[in-house]
Amino acid sequence: MMVKKILLIVLIIIVTVGVGFEIYFLRIINQKGEGEKKSIIIEQGQSTKEIAQNLKKENLITSAFVFEYYAKLRAELIQVGIYWLSPSQSIKEILEILAAGDVSEYQVTIPEGWRLTQIDEQLAEKGIISAGQLVSIASAEEGYLFPDTYRFLPDSKPEAVLKIFKDNFAKRTAGLNLSRENLILASIVEREAKFDEDRAKIAGVYLNRLEKGMKLEADPTIQYAKGSWDPIKQSDYKTNSSTYNTYLYEGLPPGPICNPGLKSIEAVLSPEKNGFLFFFHTSDGRAVYSTTAEEHAENLKKYQ
Repeated sequence: MMVKKILLIVLIIIVTVGVGFEIYFLRIINQKGEGEKKSIIIEQGQSTKEIAQNLKKENLITSAFVFEYYAKLRAELIQVGIYWLSPSQSIKEILEILAAGDVSEYQVTIPEGWRLTQIDEQLAEKGIISAGQLVSIASAEEGYLFPDTYRFLPDSKPEAVLKIFKDNFAKRTAGLNLSRENLILASIVEREAKFDEDRAKIAGVYLNRLEKGMKLEADPTIQYAKGSWDPIKQSDYKTNSSTYNTYLYEGLPPGPICNPGLKSIEAVLSPEKNGFLFFFHTSDGRAVYSTTAEEHAENLKKYQ
């Protein structure tokens, strides 16, 4: 009899605690506060726990634990982006916004060495523009779309996006006295250099070649002409369908082949003064330099 009473008491306690937690849980997920809207960035790879803690830190929710528990209960996948959220929104409402990907802004990082078509594709995937919109108005702006981290509104006008890129380029290169020829060469260095310490050396090689009237013979210029950074075939070296082929045409190509970062630009403006006229990359991406064609051939045999 005593055992039954104890079990009954335990059961009542469990039910009471369960009901109490449910009441508390429902109250918290629907609770709304007061305060100004705040910008919250949800980054790739962030855990639900980290997101909940950030929301609590910004006083947008009252309980990180309840948010995390509710998100896992709903099995919601929170979308990457920038959101403007308010304490006057409940945990339930905030989770719905984050799970729907109803972003206020997108944060996009453009890597060094990307070409216009790659940038267009990235922005289209994010829903910032429609595919092809940036390409259609910025074909003459290759090289001036400065690689950086940007914040864009969804469904932006391509003209507004282009202005943001160009304004940032002007800001980041202010005072450098950068010519278009410098930018073209920097774009080639960007695609050629695998390590920072090689940028100024490679710039020096190409400048030496230009000074001697030699062809640049830069593989990335052929890749640009082909429209892909994929490895080139032997037959590609002989195609004369594009003046970007620096194996056939002397001097710099008609324009930049990508959008270089500041390090490559600075390497061209302050190249290493050396007598090197040739270089190639080893399997680990390191560059091997030489001053004569004979030395270059010997190095190729040695390393390849």
